[in-house]
Amino acid sequence: MGGLVMTAPLPDQQELDDMLRTYAQLELPDGQRAEFIGGEIVISPTPTNFHNWIYAQLHRMVDRGTPDDWMVTNTTTVALPATDERYVPDLLVCESAVLHSDREWQIAPEDVLLVGEITSMATVLRDRKNKLRGYGRSRVPLYLLVDPLDGEGSATVFAEPDGAGRYRVEHRVLFGEKLALPEPFGLEIDTSAFVRE
Repeated sequence: MGGLVMTAPLPDQQELDDMLRTYAQLELPDGQRAEFIGGEIVISPTPTNFHNWIYAQLHRMVDRGTPDDWMVTNTTTVALPATDERYVPDLLVCESAVLHSDREWQIAPEDVLLVGEITSMATVLRDRKNKLRGYGRSRVPLYLLVDPLDGEGSATVFAEPDGAGRYRVEHRVLFGEKLALPEPFGLEIDTSAFVRE
């Protein structure tokens, strides 16, 4: 399933504001989630059980190296001012303090240390291209892409965003190998935990 895409050209700020207002007011049926990517409201099904298995393994590993004043979470919207997009990463490490608001539902990239995306058939192209570029342009420090659809599976960490949509450092391993997360994590992700049994 590729998800429903609502598209409108965005030639001016008024139309962008209208789209963002529409996005903020969406009421979705159970089992769906919405993101604002590349001028489009993208509605996708919630993840499969295997996707959530990978998420749970990844959450455990990343949490062990997360600094005390930061938290590992998910389903939090990251507002990216450099691209006027809104992403909902599969995994997010952000400052603990920004999660205290019971009224706010999105956070700024400067409050984010790491985002993680796990590809699925519905999201693979956006995760590999659009989100890589969007996170890089908004200078999210680390982008972790877990890609079970890349052959037998791979995991890549992107670091040192240049603000132009690219990361200067990219390290990719195949499932079964260990992937080093740079400081402040200073830990290895054991990707053998993502291999389907």
